[in-house]
Amino acid sequence: MARKQKLLSQSTGHLRVVEQEAKYKAEFLAADGLPELQRTPPAHLNKVAKAEYRRIVSSIGKLPLRNLDRSELELYCSWYSIYKETSEQLKQVDSLEEAPKLISTLDKATRNIKGLASDLGLTVNSRMQMNMPSADKQEEHKSLREKYGIS
Repeated sequence: MARKQKLLSQSTGHLRVVEQEAKYKAEFLAADGLPELQRTPPAHLNKVAKAEYRRIVSSIGKLPLRNLDRSELELYCSWYSIYKETSEQLKQVDSLEEAPKLISTLDKATRNIKGLASDLGLTVNSRMQMNMPSADKQEEHKSLREKYGIS
């Protein structure tokens, strides 16, 4: 599993100029020419899922979500809706026989939400990982001075 990335402004270590530039580029790399994400939620989503869709679309800023990602975003919103509804049902449960089924549904919804959120770049770490150049590419662009410390 890849190491979690920090924003350049939140990095506390001493970074070389090359590393700083790579982080800066990763933070702001978003334009790719693909059609933008549909701004209005699809009609087939329920009320809670539509509200979550609107919240995400209004908050994405320069996040590289495009229309190609819409089905994954719809899945995220649907699982979020299931999570919210199941949480409400769990608060009102009277018998201990119903609780394990609801808890299982919550667990499944939580795992799906976390996975989809990561895939969509809805977490800081996933946004940074999407845009960080690989270590191999960074090695290719180093000068002899940077590689070996030759003056």
